[in-house]
Amino acid sequence: MVRRRLTTRPVEVTPTGHLVELLYDDGETDRLLFCAGHGGDVEPGTAELGLELATGHETAACWATLGQESGGAFDSWHPPSTSISPAEYPLLDSIADRGFRTVVSIHGLADDKILVGGAVDETTKTRVARHLDADVSVPVTVASDDRYAGTHPGNFVNWLAAADAGLQLELGPTARGPEADTLERSVRSLLDAGLP
Repeated sequence: MVRRRLTTRPVEVTPTGHLVELLYDDGETDRLLFCAGHGGDVEPGTAELGLELATGHETAACWATLGQESGGAFDSWHPPSTSISPAEYPLLDSIADRGFRTVVSIHGLADDKILVGGAVDETTKTRVARHLDADVSVPVTVASDDRYAGTHPGNFVNWLAAADAGLQLELGPTARGPEADTLERSVRSLLDAGLP
């Protein structure tokens, strides 16, 4: 097994902030990828959760961005998921054609709930939602709103997946904060049971 390494690279630096991308990868794995395209102060807790999940799994990789900005990280560093492109993110470019079997993208949500989306099939989304709902205190549902559904083929969670069908988790403040450890254990048990 090739050793995984953590690589970081600045994407953009401004006088009041910066955007950095990170990749935790062995250069070969194509089994499991965790993503957090809006980490740092943009959607707090998402990159940390993605990296924790990847480092706890022997064949997983993680790609994330970390945005900090004194004037508001969300407004400065939150492109739509359909606009995230390998052309702008060299570390993402290095894994863009790998065709991961499973891709899980972690996002922040203002409402205190969890939405399960992505282009993965409805049966898998329902199974994931039920599993997470049994472990966390906030409601968990399958995303039906186009804004959070994550089904667009241009969404990076989908084109990174071999079957063009990634899994997107929209996490409210409780899931990213006080219950982050519980959520992490729940996702790990899903992986152990064979996600997707």
